[in-house]
Amino acid sequence: MANHRSFVLAPLLVVATLCVVSPRASAQAMQTAQATGVPALNGALRWADSARRVIEHGVIRNDTAQVLQGIAITERALSAFPDHFLLTHYRGYAAYRLGQMAGVRKQPDAARAQYEDAVKWLDRSIAAQPIAESHALRASCLGQLIGGNMIKGMRLGPQANDAVDKARQLDKDNPRMLLLDAIGAWFKPSMFGGGKAKARAAMQRALAAFATDTPAPAFPSWGYAEALAWHGQWEKEAGRTASAKAAYERALELEPEYGWVKYVLLPAVR
Repeated sequence: MANHRSFVLAPLLVVATLCVVSPRASAQAMQTAQATGVPALNGALRWADSARRVIEHGVIRNDTAQVLQGIAITERALSAFPDHFLLTHYRGYAAYRLGQMAGVRKQPDAARAQYEDAVKWLDRSIAAQPIAESHALRASCLGQLIGGNMIKGMRLGPQANDAVDKARQLDKDNPRMLLLDAIGAWFKPSMFGGGKAKARAAMQRALAAFATDTPAPAFPSWGYAEALAWHGQWEKEAGRTASAKAAYERALELEPEYGWVKYVLLPAVR
C-alpha cells in the first residue's frame, strides 16, 4: 500500500518543527489567501477561512511551506482574536498535517513535536468552543504519539478514546470524524477495537456523509478526496481494481492537484 502523502511535489523548504514566521511572511501569506477567492466573511471568520484555504491547498500539494503560510495567517489573526475556536483549530490542524509530512520524510522527532503542538492548540480550541473535528484530530494525534508503545498507550489511550467519544457526541455523522476513525481502525489491531472490517464499515459511513456534507463557511471542509484515496487503496488490496481506479478518479475530480493520487495511487492501477 502506498504511504500516505508519499509523493513530494516540492522539496522540504522549511524544517517541519519551525512554526515561527515573520510579519513579512504573514503579509505574503495573507495576499496568497486573498488571491484564492475568500468569501465575504467578517472578523475572525474571515481570517479562519483564509487560513483554511491556504492550509488545505498546501496539504493537497504536499507543500510544507504553504502549510506554514497558513500558520502565519492564524498567528497573525490570533493577535486580534485571541483563542478564537476556529483560529486555534486551524493552528492545530496545520500542526497535525506537518506531523504527517514529517513522518513521511522519516523525521520522527519532528513529527512527534508537531503532534504534541497540535494537541496543545486543539485543547485551546475545544476550551473555547468544541467541534467534532477538534476532538477527532486530538484523538488522531494522540494515536500517533502512542505509536506502538504500550506504556504510552496506557497513559494516552484513554484520552484518545475519550476524544473519539466526545466527537461522536457532538456530531456522530461528521464525515471528517468518520474518516479519521476509519484510518485509525485500519491500523489498530482488532483485539484493541480496530481491524480492517471495522475500518471498511467506517469508511463507507464517511463516504456517504461526505456526499451530503455542507459545512458552514469557514468551518472544516477537508477530507472527501482523502477518504476516496484511502478507500481506493483498500479496494485495491481486496482485488477490486476497477473500484479502486474509480475512487482515485473521483478524488481527482474533487482535487485535480492531489499529487498522492495523481502520481502514486492512480498509476498503480492502470
